[in-house]
Amino acid sequence: MDIAQSIERYLQRKEVAFTVHTHQLETSLSKLCQEMGISPEQTAVPILLRTERQAYLMAVIPLSHSLDLDRLEALLRRQFIYLDEAEISAWFLDSQPGAEPPVSEPYNLPCIIDRSLFELHRVYMRAGSHRSLISVDNENLKKLYQSYPKAVISNPSVLPVADDHAAALDSTSIVAIFNALDNLERLPSIPALALRLLEQASNSETSAADLAATIEMDPSVTAQVMRYAGSPYFGYRGNLDSVQHAITRVLGFEMVSNIALGIASSKAFDVPQDGPLGLKAFWKHGLYTAVLAQNLARKINQPSIINPARSYLCGLLHNFGVLLMGHLFPQEFRLLNHEVNRYPNRALHDIERDVVVAGDAQQFIRLGHDHMGGYLLEKWRLPEAVSVCAYYHHDAEYEGESAQYVELIQLCNQLLATRGIGDTGTEKDTGLTWKSNLISEADAFSVLEKVG
Repeated sequence: MDIAQSIERYLQRKEVAFTVHTHQLETSLSKLCQEMGISPEQTAVPILLRTERQAYLMAVIPLSHSLDLDRLEALLRRQFIYLDEAEISAWFLDSQPGAEPPVSEPYNLPCIIDRSLFELHRVYMRAGSHRSLISVDNENLKKLYQSYPKAVISNPSVLPVADDHAAALDSTSIVAIFNALDNLERLPSIPALALRLLEQASNSETSAADLAATIEMDPSVTAQVMRYAGSPYFGYRGNLDSVQHAITRVLGFEMVSNIALGIASSKAFDVPQDGPLGLKAFWKHGLYTAVLAQNLARKINQPSIINPARSYLCGLLHNFGVLLMGHLFPQEFRLLNHEVNRYPNRALHDIERDVVVAGDAQQFIRLGHDHMGGYLLEKWRLPEAVSVCAYYHHDAEYEGESAQYVELIQLCNQLLATRGIGDTGTEKDTGLTWKSNLISEADAFSVLEKVG
C-alpha cells in the first residue's frame, strides 16, 4: 500500500494533483526527509487533539515547527490535550501507525492549518504508508485545504528535528536540549529554603539548633520531619516537641538535613497530586526508595563508599525529572500519566521514548526524566551523587563517578518492582536475576522485608 485508500479517493474527487514518492521502509520522518533531500519546513504533519468533552481537532503544521498550544487555545477558546497512540489509530484505520496523513476530511475531523505552509512552492506529507510520501504544489495545496481555517498556530522549533529514538539521545542532541532547557522561562530556580539548607550542610560550624531554625521557617517541611522522626520505624518512645529534638535524639544532623532538602526542593514545581506520576506517587516511590537505600547502605556497612544519609537523599530525588516534566509540560504530562495507566507493566523510561507529542516537548520527553532531573539537580548544585543517580538510574552500564550509589538506587528499584512500586514496570518479578556486587540477594530481601 503506497497511499491510504480514503486519501487516494479524496484527492481524486477533489481533483488535487499529487506526486507519489516511494522509498524503502522508514518509520522516522525526519530521517526520511534527510535521505530524500526534503526540508522539514516543506513537510506537513498532523497533530491530533481533543477537548475534555471529546471534541476532536487536527492541527497541521510543518515538521520543523512546534505547535503553539496556548495560541491555538486562545484562538479557538477551548483547551486541548494530545491524543495518545491508541486514540490516533482508532481514527485512521486505513493508515499505518505513525504514517497518518495531514488531511482530515476523509476521517470526519475538523482541521486548522498553519499559514506558513502556504508560502512554499511544494509540500510533502505522509499518506498512510511508511513506504511513500506524496507531494503537492502550491496551487493544489490551496485546493486541498481550501475549506479549512488558516492561522499562525506554530513556531519554528529551537531543537534539532528528530522523531526517532537514537537521534533523541545522541550527544549533540542532548547538548542542544540542555541549552534549550536553560532558555525556558519556566525552568524553576532552587527554592530559597533548599539553597539555605545546602549552605548549612556544607558548613561544618552549623549546629543542630541552626538547622532546626531554618527548617522551622517552613511549617510543611517541619511537619514532615517530625512525622518521620516519630514513626515506629525508628522506635523512639519519648516525646518530640521540636525539630532540634528530632535531630539530636532520633535522626541525626545529616539525615534531617537531607529529608528537609528533598522536601524543600520539590516545592519548586507545580504538579498534579494524583495520577501514577503525580506528587503522591512521586513521594511514595521516593520515600520507599530512600528508606530502602538507607537501610541497604547500613547493611553493606561501608560508610566511606556508600553513606546511609547520602543514600537516602539519592533515593528520595532520583526521579526528580518526573516533577520537572510535569511542571514544564502539563499537557504532555497528562498524556504520560494516561500511558502509564494503560501500560502499568512498561517502564516509564520506555514510554517516554515511544509517546508521540508535538513540537519541542517531544525532544525533552524523549530525553527522559532521568537526564532532565539529573541536569536540574546538577544545575542547582546538589551533591554529586544525587544528580548522578538521577542521570543514570536507568543505565545498567554506568561506571563513572558515584557508581556505587547508582548501583544502589538501581537495586532499590529492582527490589521495589517485586512489590509493585516504582516506575520500572509494576509487574512482580518472581524470577529476579541477581547482579549486584554490593550485597547478597538474601541480605537485600531481608532488608526489603523490614522496610516494607
